[in-house]
Amino acid sequence: MLMLCGGYVMWGGGILRLPRWFAWRITADSEGLWFNGLRGIRHIAWDDLWKVECAGTELTLGSRQAAFNQWSAHAPRRPWLERRFGLLHPYERTAVEITVLWREPALRPTVRSAESDRGRPLWPLAVVLAVVGTAALGFLP
Repeated sequence: MLMLCGGYVMWGGGILRLPRWFAWRITADSEGLWFNGLRGIRHIAWDDLWKVECAGTELTLGSRQAAFNQWSAHAPRRPWLERRFGLLHPYERTAVEITVLWREPALRPTVRSAESDRGRPLWPLAVVLAVVGTAALGFLP
């Protein structure tokens, strides 16, 4: 019973990561960067941004704001495939684009984005995935 309970805990933790892996969104506007997450939309002002990096499989952005911890997203990589076909990983491209906007204020968007353009909280997707996953565990042999 303890192992089964532990399996459900691990299943739930994985379910909470899936929406973030596949449905994350960053929106840049005149005020800064907007991120969607499980709990809601978060914001980093351009002046508070202090770190943008893509290291391995992780895109990380950091802020000087005490209330804003690092934001990161993970993705699988195949470096040998990227080298063979001369591809640039999307996270590397995103990191370069954000860095250019951060360092060159003249290139930033001049208008404020609408709330609908900033993304949506990811918790509804996590709930749906948890219900479907639990049903699959319960009904599959």
